[in-house]
Amino acid sequence: MKYPKLFSPIALSPACVLKNRIVKTGQSTWRWNQDGSAQDSAGEDLYENIARGGAAAVIIGGCAIEDTPGIYLGLWDDKFIPGLRHLADKVHKYDCRIFAQFHHSGPAAWPRLGALPISSSSLGLDEIPMKPPLANPCREMTLEEIREKQRQIVEACVRADQGGFDGMEIHVAHGYLLNSFVSRVWNHRTDEYGAQNVENRTRIVREIFEEARRRCRPGFVLGVRMNGREYGADGAITLEEAVENARAFEAMGAQFINVAGYGYGEAPFRYCPDYFPYPDPEDFMKPYMEAYRGKGLWTDSASRIKKAVSVPVITAGRMNEDLAEKILEDGDADIIGIGRGLWADPEMPRKILEGRPEDIVRCTRCASCEDPVTQPRICRVNPSLGREKEMDMSPAATKKKVMVIGGGPAGMEAARVAALRGHEVTLYEKTGALGGRIRLASMIKGCEVENVMPIYDYLTTQLRKIAVTVKLNTTVTRELVLREKPDAVVIAASSEYAIPEIPGIHSSKVFTIKGLSRLAALPLRLFGPELLAKLSHIFLPVGKRVVVLGGQIEGVQGAVFLKKRGRDVTIVEEGENWGAGIPERYFQRIGPWFRRKNIRVLTGTKAEEITKEGVRVRSADGKVSVLSCDSVMVLMPQVASHAFAESLKSVIGEVHEIGSALGADNGLLKHALHDGRAVGCRI
Repeated sequence: MKYPKLFSPIALSPACVLKNRIVKTGQSTWRWNQDGSAQDSAGEDLYENIARGGAAAVIIGGCAIEDTPGIYLGLWDDKFIPGLRHLADKVHKYDCRIFAQFHHSGPAAWPRLGALPISSSSLGLDEIPMKPPLANPCREMTLEEIREKQRQIVEACVRADQGGFDGMEIHVAHGYLLNSFVSRVWNHRTDEYGAQNVENRTRIVREIFEEARRRCRPGFVLGVRMNGREYGADGAITLEEAVENARAFEAMGAQFINVAGYGYGEAPFRYCPDYFPYPDPEDFMKPYMEAYRGKGLWTDSASRIKKAVSVPVITAGRMNEDLAEKILEDGDADIIGIGRGLWADPEMPRKILEGRPEDIVRCTRCASCEDPVTQPRICRVNPSLGREKEMDMSPAATKKKVMVIGGGPAGMEAARVAALRGHEVTLYEKTGALGGRIRLASMIKGCEVENVMPIYDYLTTQLRKIAVTVKLNTTVTRELVLREKPDAVVIAASSEYAIPEIPGIHSSKVFTIKGLSRLAALPLRLFGPELLAKLSHIFLPVGKRVVVLGGQIEGVQGAVFLKKRGRDVTIVEEGENWGAGIPERYFQRIGPWFRRKNIRVLTGTKAEEITKEGVRVRSADGKVSVLSCDSVMVLMPQVASHAFAESLKSVIGEVHEIGSALGADNGLLKHALHDGRAVGCRI
């Protein structure tokens, strides 16, 4: 076996043995029934799928201790117990353990969700090292309120126990309620729950443990998720304090410790560390990021904590199987927590065990699952997440001849799924290579933080494995379609990007996405996106001063790319808002970075002419000015044309348009993969 440590069992208690070391970490899905129940919900399907894929345990994140229907899994009432048992039975069927993770946002609550911002202490905005909406003024809990919250948490433990769950993870991390007591950033109390010493700051947790252990069955496991360290604020938990906290948690009866972290500041990282290097890490994080760059970022803290305690320690943060095995071999942790990776591919553990790493759908760290945070989670590379029944890939009732036009991600996914379901599929691509503009996008985005190339590698591998017929350098015409006589046609050819019809637009100083694609095609094939991105720091055929036309995702990511290569950049956006299409986790970091790097974003501004001197623009109030520049980059959204699809509908019974063929509002990779999966399941 290639990964003997990863697939060795480990006991959390005599009654609770994990079959391997892979655990799905707690994350809210917002896929439960509207009343907070589990039975027959999309959330139940989601976790059953992860259990089926071979994980040793799932931790159900975001289990509510008070009435918050429509968002979290309910633990606030006995009425949920039958549904919890239904969920637990489905997970246990695959020899997978199930844990609840209680949730109360505390000072991290969003007022627009109707949550009450309570904390260990009363703090105003000037005392909190973050800005709204990531932080809001909060008020100190009274002793009576502390007792009430403790009672609710213990009652949640009892209900999880009665519902057949194997245990509860007590959430003491991520700026939430209990973390506000153990961190001096939040805790300014002077009573017995103050942060003066480890005994006082962990007292609220100890009292919960004592009562939960008294009321739950002996075999019910109690663990802790804690911050191994915090960053970016006075009073943030140090590694030494975290070790003290961990020892206290073990002493009070914690049977495992799950190590996370937390960052404060103008553009903080709250949960997922690998967003922090984008666009660049702040100075205080650079030494740590240089060592880890997001890969296994919590392992340093977990390793220190493991040396101080005797119970199993979980680490997490952008894990893959090779890194996981090394961490276990080196004794830095006992269990590997995987969150987004198991959303991307719930079958990852089984594929690793079977020696099929090329079949794993890798998380590309796009942050789509975090955006927007008040809606059900989605996964860019796994459109079936939370839609397992809707996107059922069982064999088609009738085998059809299917033409897929366009070899980008949408077309590749549509061809893959349709072929898996038994259809006869031919994929047509007008250029000499599959992938559409994914290589160009990878070069612009970079591969260190968000990395889109793994999805290209996966799709090309799967198309080879299932023997989809691929015809490159083939432009599909209406005549070709009529000659082939397909039962269904899928149009996945990308739309053209918008180009403003203004004087000077065809000047030699103007670069368009189409032109850039043509210019970069050969170098991308020769060097690949990652190496070419590095080489572009040495040579880039673009002037020193650049005006970018377009302030949505295309223009913003282009501006980041250019600024990192020493260009002076100004963005011109005709609309009033900018940044559409960029997930919130990244957008939170781009604004402050733009300010530090002096990148101007001119919204409500229209380009009227490109001249030898630069770009003449008109602001919303009618003021005309010239932006001096050496080069102009036109990085605007796509514009759909449905003429070809319409020409086929009278002669082909089934015509589908997907992905960027539908235009700007459907032009992202997450749309391409969703549409490809959906149409492949529908035909």
